[in-house]
Amino acid sequence: MGALIAAISGCQVKDESTQLTTDELLHLFTERTVESYNLINGSTSFTYYAANGRVEQERYWETRKGKWRVKDNEICLQMEHKSESCRTVYQVGDRYYKYRSDDQGQQQKVIRYRQFLMGNRL
Repeated sequence: MGALIAAISGCQVKDESTQLTTDELLHLFTERTVESYNLINGSTSFTYYAANGRVEQERYWETRKGKWRVKDNEICLQMEHKSESCRTVYQVGDRYYKYRSDDQGQQQKVIRYRQFLMGNRL
């Protein structure tokens, strides 16, 4: 039994995260419909990131439109009548997360990207 526990514990993988670069973000999001899960409020949204910088999102059974871009290794969104926000995206294992800075300047996971589907699926 002890050998089994040692073997299992020896297989644990520490979560290593890697911040995505501008090129990686463009490759991952451009011309894709992305399913996002909000870790703060539990909502799910589907967002299409067009190559021309337009974005369309379905959330809470409503459609919103806006603009997106990538700059300085961050993805930036500006939805209708809102100011632009830019956030970092990290790969943690085989998952992707969007982070924001909390009140103390610490990075906090806010979005988990569930899937990246080719084309506009909305």
